[in-house]
Amino acid sequence: MHNHFTCFQNSLAKATARFSICMLLVLIQLSVAAQQKDWMVRMAKLEIDSAYLQQYRSAVEEHTKAAIANEPGVLTLYAMYEKDHPSRVMVLEIYANKEAYQLHIKTPHFIKYKTSTLKMVKSLELVDVIPVEFGAKPGLMETKKE
Repeated sequence: MHNHFTCFQNSLAKATARFSICMLLVLIQLSVAAQQKDWMVRMAKLEIDSAYLQQYRSAVEEHTKAAIANEPGVLTLYAMYEKDHPSRVMVLEIYANKEAYQLHIKTPHFIKYKTSTLKMVKSLELVDVIPVEFGAKPGLMETKKE
């Protein structure tokens, strides 16, 4: 009888541990979801003068690297262009919150980007969006350090 009780206790302890781990994972997911509620997510749609494509790409690359490296509130800046229309650029911007965005647009690297690209940008549309789901393989977007 003592053996059966010990087995029952071990099974109960394992089940309790599994339940605790599951609850911890749920709480972590809820915490991430709560943080995402504060996020400011935007798509910037730009039309670039084709005479300035390379200069624009250099400017947006410099700006993106500076923002990601120096601003904790800038979570993501993904700049891309349409394959068949390289003058159509889109930027996915994710900020920790609206305050992080307000700080971002006052930084020297943003002001440099904005003023140096004024003549390059034919049109700009900023679209605030609500994320449905984000997913990426861990480390996918990391660059190799030399």
